[in-house]
Amino acid sequence: MFSKPAPVQPLDIKSRQARLTAITEYTVQASVGIKTPDESVSGNLTWQQHSTEHYKARLANFFGISLFELTNDAQGSSILVRGERYQAVDTSSLLWQLAGWSMPLDDMPLWLKGIPGAEASAVEYDDFGRVQAFQLVDSTGIIWQLRYQSFFADALALPQKIKLSSDDTTIRFYIRSWQL
Repeated sequence: MFSKPAPVQPLDIKSRQARLTAITEYTVQASVGIKTPDESVSGNLTWQQHSTEHYKARLANFFGISLFELTNDAQGSSILVRGERYQAVDTSSLLWQLAGWSMPLDDMPLWLKGIPGAEASAVEYDDFGRVQAFQLVDSTGIIWQLRYQSFFADALALPQKIKLSSDDTTIRFYIRSWQL
């Protein structure tokens, strides 16, 4: 007879928040589904956070072919699509111009970890004090609703399933692994 291990009680609110905030370097492996009125895209996301502001992200289809690579570093933001590199002040606007859809990338290093950014509103918490949902606006002016649908069963309770939705776009993340 097999039994499922009991979930670990998350840290108290202050301790968890302090530990999450202190994490500045991590890698996330996730499955992502993006649905817009014009298209549906799915693939594998690798998000590498190198410091508080610097990251590199790659979305590849299930065959491993790169759909795009985002880089945000000291030289600014860039996106590599079909072998062409484009640069801009922020990656959300660049993604909007090139793909016709955007997502709130400015605060993504925070909300991936379960922390709403400074501009978040309508923040909801669950019984353990974890952020459950909030609203945010990306750099293109699109209003997004973010909802954490499940968390890993460890003391940090890092997000596992995340759903982002705007008026016409839904983005779902299923995080397979965190490397801290």
